Amino acid sequence: MRLIIRIILIFQLCSFGLFAQYPQADFIPPLNIPLVLSGTFGELRGNHFHSGMDIKTQGKEGLVVLSIADGYVSRIKVSPYGFGNAIYVRHPNGYTSVYAHLQRFSPEIQAYVRKSQYSKKSFGVDLFLSSKQFQLKQGDTIALSGNSGGSGGPHLHFEIRDSRTEKIINPLFFGFDVEDTKAPKLIDLQLYEYVEGELTESKSLSVLKLANNKYSLTGDEVLECSSEFAFGIRAFDRLNGSNNKNGLYSTELYINNELEYSFAASSFSFATSRYINSHIDYAQKVCCGKTIDKLYLDEGNKLDLYLQKCKAPLKLNTDSIADVRIVLKDFAGNTSELNFKIKPIRKERLESLYEIESSIFKYNQVNFFKNDHVNILLKENCLYSNMYFNFSIEKSNSSIFVSQIYNIGNAEIPVHKYYSMAITPSSSFDFNPSKVGIVSLDNGKVKSWLGGKYEKKTSSFEAKVREFGQFALIEDTIPPQCKPLEFKDGIKLTVQSKIKFVIGDNLSGLNDYSVQIDGQWVLFEYDAKNKLISANLSDLDLNPGEHNLIIELTDDVNNRIHHSYSFFLN
Repeated sequence: MRLIIRIILIFQLCSFGLFAQYPQADFIPPLNIPLVLSGTFGELRGNHFHSGMDIKTQGKEGLVVLSIADGYVSRIKVSPYGFGNAIYVRHPNGYTSVYAHLQRFSPEIQAYVRKSQYSKKSFGVDLFLSSKQFQLKQGDTIALSGNSGGSGGPHLHFEIRDSRTEKIINPLFFGFDVEDTKAPKLIDLQLYEYVEGELTESKSLSVLKLANNKYSLTGDEVLECSSEFAFGIRAFDRLNGSNNKNGLYSTELYINNELEYSFAASSFSFATSRYINSHIDYAQKVCCGKTIDKLYLDEGNKLDLYLQKCKAPLKLNTDSIADVRIVLKDFAGNTSELNFKIKPIRKERLESLYEIESSIFKYNQVNFFKNDHVNILLKENCLYSNMYFNFSIEKSNSSIFVSQIYNIGNAEIPVHKYYSMAITPSSSFDFNPSKVGIVSLDNGKVKSWLGGKYEKKTSSFEAKVREFGQFALIEDTIPPQCKPLEFKDGIKLTVQSKIKFVIGDNLSGLNDYSVQIDGQWVLFEYDAKNKLISANLSDLDLNPGEHNLIIELTDDVNNRIHHSYSFFLN
């Protein structure tokens, strides 16, 4: 049965020119286990679409990771964030495979990376290699699977990219066998109603699952709505052998059997990935934690994953009845459908308070706002659509603030590109400018440090910002924190011991750390999600006897702290 489904799917995809353009027999799987996915290509993530597929590693680290074809190692990146330990393999057929969140590289590659880390005196490195450095055959071991970087649990993040354009391609186009017989699940429908082109109401509508993965709306058989409208959906997909809620492959919207909108997670470029904030209902994400796929495009949405585009609002004649069909598919071709009828009715336009109290920022032009407190400048295409801009001031009762709190724009409106923000503090504040930065706030509490630079000419702090909401200036005079784990001054250790420190900074953020033993820089690996740095003494080539360890931490405004310890190695 699975074979029949696969043949049908291949035929369908070839008819759209998708499967036909990718080789089906060039690559082998990157792991020697059945491929079970915890994450699919194009899933909706924070500020980006998921750029590969996440392969489960049976809940553990240390599985052998294989090169999927002949090629050479073109890049190696080590970072405490993001992909963690990652390796890039370039193949002669024009594609590059990427393997991320690795525990360790193969011994030869690991030795090369370690040498580079010592040369640069840095745990994080980004190395670009020639075709002659590490040549590979299909099936060669390149690494062990892990949980490094921003990973939330042991798995292998796997990608395939076009080597020439760096566009990421859905790996399932290349014939990897992933069992999937489950259709997507629809949670609810979002209805957006407009009057004279202005959004006036957004509401969630419950759905009822019927037989054969069909859905209908609960309640009335015919949904009355404004004659200007749009839709969104909340849905997910599950694959065999996994309970993870994965993303859909495609979504289609039909009105009276005419295709109005079509999205397919096939291939995209990194430069367009942030358009996810226009693809989803960003306001619902911010206010309520709901991830809703909008079935329409904002004017400034340039994402390259749409096969059929429609702009909001859709319009129908009043008192007519229209058939609506929304089709959800996963990559294996499993399909769910929502069918219902709508009856458009005329609604009156209400006067908008925003029009009275706010100015309009247009998505396709330069926008600016300036007063005695703030100066902001948004270049063209910073926004996805036109917005009403507002500004207000709140008093701050916190001693760490060196300014009032400024409400700039609306936190429920996404920003695509960085814009310039300058905040001018009151002359009555007494502070050290080198220790001050702009922060974003959530209900008056610090959410993130944005930094910035003090400009004497304007007596203001300037930073590049990529969000609206609450902002203020804060002075950071507190150095980073460092806590040893099972390690203290004068401790006796063996070569099998591991030295660990918990490190961090509660405001401007950790900028750098350095560990020296007997005056020489030594490599301590950084696990940022656990705020942990560590080193195995077996890797440090130390002689028996007494040794001196100095650890130094620096935050983003150059507050420093250092500790000195002696230890004895048996």
